[in-house]
Amino acid sequence: MPPILSLGTAFVKRKIHVDKTPPDVLNFGRLMVRPSDGENEKPGKARNPFSRDRIARPGKTPAGRVQSPKEDTMAKRRFLRTGMAGWVVLLLLLTLSPADGSAQEKPITLKMTVWTPAPELNVYSRANSLLVREVEKRSGGRLKIEYYWSGSLLPAKETVSGLKTGVADLGFVHSGYEPGKLPLSTVASLPAISHDYYPSSMAYAELHQMPELKAELDQQNIMYLSYVCNTSAGVWSRKPIRSLADLKGKKIVCQGEQATVLRALGAVPITMISTEVFQAMEKGTADGGLANPGYASDYKWWDVAPNYYELLFGNSAEVMVAINKDSWKKIPADLQKMFLDIREETCRISHDIYQSNAENQLKKQVAAKAVSHVVPTAADRAAVEKAAKEVVWDKWVERMKERGLPGQKVLDQWRALYKKWESQSPFKK
Repeated sequence: MPPILSLGTAFVKRKIHVDKTPPDVLNFGRLMVRPSDGENEKPGKARNPFSRDRIARPGKTPAGRVQSPKEDTMAKRRFLRTGMAGWVVLLLLLTLSPADGSAQEKPITLKMTVWTPAPELNVYSRANSLLVREVEKRSGGRLKIEYYWSGSLLPAKETVSGLKTGVADLGFVHSGYEPGKLPLSTVASLPAISHDYYPSSMAYAELHQMPELKAELDQQNIMYLSYVCNTSAGVWSRKPIRSLADLKGKKIVCQGEQATVLRALGAVPITMISTEVFQAMEKGTADGGLANPGYASDYKWWDVAPNYYELLFGNSAEVMVAINKDSWKKIPADLQKMFLDIREETCRISHDIYQSNAENQLKKQVAAKAVSHVVPTAADRAAVEKAAKEVVWDKWVERMKERGLPGQKVLDQWRALYKKWESQSPFKK
């Protein structure tokens, strides 16, 4: 940037005079000074460019000739025009040139809290953070997400409150971990309704267009942003199970409402932390466990329980990426639109990442005769759904009713939406 040129570099008591001078005269807002007009300089003595005999004073030329009033006025106008032009150029330079030399827009930075490990370490994180990561990538640097994996910013059971107060801007929200805050959203945890990744994710997104669910999230100052899902759990066992009759009396590791359904079907549900299940099945403390193929692969279940009875008890679809509503308003409108426009596109990719890859691994294990795979009859599947309705769904509706919430309406809509998206799924079997 050029140096600032002062109009008032030096002042004298009398007005400064400027006339038409040859190119060797210094101007642009400075005193008009011309070299000596033939005057003799003393050897070795520096000339003072501001000596009285070198300053062009009004009314006289440097040679001493008296100027006419017209010449004097014209000189003053030329001086003002030259000085003002200099200031205009300077102001334009200051306005158009950013201080840091960059014309880039400052990015919007948001904090995302996730209670699972980083995507490169965990397929669940990789599949379910895809939409957020893809919008960030396509934003061209305008949106920056700071990721806090493995609960390093907020524990899983404090995510809703952390988003509400702005500790984090967005994150994985498990409605089942905080059921008192998001009661209607827990409908997607009910067993034997949703099974596959893609239709579950798209159905849960559409479900949150219901005014009742929007109001529930509004109370926490959050809104639904993206899907977080897995796939339906079947029975992995040490010895083959080919029917519901074979399931009776078996000690099966499971969680949540799935345990209630298993008990109604005659099994003996047991609970333990995930890292203990392998050893329990290896020693015979447990006869088997409920898991989807991807989970069983990650924890090497088929090494000790190589029999898969695909009696589906449902998935955990009650999870979402939620965002603080104030943080959402910070995102440019075109990027907000992108979150909605590419949701279905990324959901298909996420389905492949999480479900298709796991199914392909299972097929390889079956082909290698390392795992046996039994598909249940329609009668067995219907029996699971009937038991789920009687011992879980109906009770959930009653709990919602006691709180003055439209549980039956939300449940009916959830079931209908899942069937809708299942029927049009590109992964329909």
